[in-house]
Amino acid sequence: MLDELGRLWKEIDAAYIYIFITILAVYLMIRPITKWAITFRTTTFLNYMMSSLLMLVLILSGILLTTLFDTVILVAVMQCLALFGLILAVVHICQQIVRNKKKRV
Repeated sequence: MLDELGRLWKEIDAAYIYIFITILAVYLMIRPITKWAITFRTTTFLNYMMSSLLMLVLILSGILLTTLFDTVILVAVMQCLALFGLILAVVHICQQIVRNKKKRV
């Protein structure tokens, strides 16, 4: 079991770790702003943030694809985003289960 984990760890490219850490850092920085915007019901601000983020991603991915012609980075980013989303979903589901159990007791 430990040998398999060691082989798997060696196969993981360092780029995946850096990308995942960057995604986590951005998430943790944006979360308080989003909570503030939701609390004060500033939908215009949230729409602005989301559209700006989308445009930034589209522009950067376009630049990346046209200048480098290297989709490996884009694939790594997309895989890290998918993994991060999956982790967020699992954490949310676990929190809901714990809350429901506390309400029943």
